[in-house]
Amino acid sequence: MESMDWFLSDLHMFSRRSIYHEHEDEILSRAAEARVFVLGGDIVDFSWTTLPSVEATIDASMQWLTDLVESNRNCQFHYLLGNHDCHADFVSRLGDVAEANENFHWEPYFLRIGSAVMLHGDAVHLKQRTNLALATQRNRKHQFKQPEYRHQIYEMAIRSRLHAVVGKLANPRRVVAGRIWDYLTNEKVDMGSSVQNVYFGHTHVPMSDYAFRGIHFHNGGASISGLKFNMLPMKLDGQCQPFADTSRLA
Repeated sequence: MESMDWFLSDLHMFSRRSIYHEHEDEILSRAAEARVFVLGGDIVDFSWTTLPSVEATIDASMQWLTDLVESNRNCQFHYLLGNHDCHADFVSRLGDVAEANENFHWEPYFLRIGSAVMLHGDAVHLKQRTNLALATQRNRKHQFKQPEYRHQIYEMAIRSRLHAVVGKLANPRRVVAGRIWDYLTNEKVDMGSSVQNVYFGHTHVPMSDYAFRGIHFHNGGASISGLKFNMLPMKLDGQCQPFADTSRLA
């Protein structure tokens, strides 16, 4: 079987609302066949974790990630941080996984492979769409467990499907694509003729082959109860673009 390249994001593992378990077999099967596998942020959710502590959540997520990487040595895995999994201690442990496994890499902001760009997408909700502003926002919203009453409010929204309606209204495709364009342009990505596809997460609103300024934008939704979720096959035509040290988190 010919190898394929895959992008997925927003599993929100360990949160009450995550339905990762419903997609687990497909995810593991795709990873076993893949050449490149991009984990596009918010794979783990430290804000809404149901485990006893952030530390316990980090340990569980590291076990899951290490098993995935070590079981599929022929696949190159890339982990992109999101706004729910950018906890500093977790990031440090990602570095340990990368050091121990040649087939694992991570980036804080975005990844480019040939004419494709992958990112989480949380820059779309910033006034200043730059890596510096993104790092500042993520640090300001350092990941702590949410209090019980917020879980209850969120669950009420899910039962009424309000979260799906609000997500669509708050993230029109053209607006989201335009903001991602602005962010990547601000970070010196040539969005003129060289980029053909952008794969992102964060908004939880699926998008497939949405054309904006000649570029196709793709979003697989989220593995959250009441929302649609898809793994995205990627069209890759080159090697990973190297990043300078300045693109890493401080």
